[in-house]
Amino acid sequence: MTVTVERVEKELNVPRDLLLRDGMKRYLEFELRRLEIEAAKIRRKHGVESFDDLWGKLESGKVSEAECFDDLTRLEYFETRAEKVVKLLEEL
Repeated sequence: MTVTVERVEKELNVPRDLLLRDGMKRYLEFELRRLEIEAAKIRRKHGVESFDDLWGKLESGKVSEAECFDDLTRLEYFETRAEKVVKLLEEL
């Protein structure tokens, strides 16, 4: 038998809105941790604190585009998505 929101709501007598809100909160917290871990790996690899720091290293010639382009792109994605997740968590 498939576990659904309706089934949990009925069998455990938990309001649907509580299940959905808590479920979303847990997912967002997990996603934020995942994003922070991935971003930290890239920052540590390049010895920077943020996307802007890595971009600065690229502009100053301390690293080449070939050395950091993929990481720069991924770091921007992780940091931008993490900002969105934080905003959603604040709204819950």
